[in-house]
Amino acid sequence: MKDKYDSFESALEDLKRIVQNFESGEDISIDELLKNYEQGMSAYSYCSRKLEDTQKKIKIIDESYE
Repeated sequence: MKDKYDSFESALEDLKRIVQNFESGEDISIDELLKNYEQGMSAYSYCSRKLEDTQKKIKIIDESYE
């Protein structure tokens, strides 16, 4: 499956926008809530994977200098 995002920053911005939509208190249909939730989980998953990959790379770099 190809990622929707091309960078951590774009996924994070999307996630922030979705959270703001949830926090706005506006009346949103259940279908819109579900769509936002799905998009938010996609953005969260992408960010989480990128952070894990970055941590692994940093650990490898650190170990190479020990």
